[in-house]
Amino acid sequence: MREQSVRVSQRKGGAPMSRARRLSTAKHEAGHVIPMLALSLPFKNVEIIPGEITIDTPNMGFVLDRSDLCLGVVRTDAVAWIVGGCQMNAEDRIMQSLAGVAAEQIDWKRPVFGRGDWVGRSLGDMAEAEAYADLLDLVSLKPLFDRAWKLLRRYRKAHAALVEALLEKSLLTYEDCVAIWEANRG
Repeated sequence: MREQSVRVSQRKGGAPMSRARRLSTAKHEAGHVIPMLALSLPFKNVEIIPGEITIDTPNMGFVLDRSDLCLGVVRTDAVAWIVGGCQMNAEDRIMQSLAGVAAEQIDWKRPVFGRGDWVGRSLGDMAEAEAYADLLDLVSLKPLFDRAWKLLRRYRKAHAALVEALLEKSLLTYEDCVAIWEANRG
């Protein structure tokens, strides 16, 4: 089991992590969290991990930008889902997968959705969304991407508070996220 002490704020070589990379990752991961909170679905935690990542690091679906590395992950809680009888329908699962990139565009007047825009860590999100879309025979993911973006805009204050908390602490528990959600969802 991985220790929770990976919360370093420097990248490989000791140079400070760029705020832009950390901010982008925090927005992305907070974007994945908002649909789960809106649907009252539990998870273990959300984390942004700036710094050196080794081959032993669990798969997190990340951008490997060797000059400025910052990963993020939302860890689900399978036991809580089973015990609580939690379910997420396929369309909500697709929306949650697409919400990371939608969150990176939360301040835009109109979101941009194009297959060529999904790079690095986002390719895993797109692949997951496409797998679910194939099960449903969906022709386009764009309506669900737009739905994710609109949900994030509706809960913009909660998203911003989650982003700031991630930038400050790097790791937030489900309980932390729920408290932030309840204080800021409006």
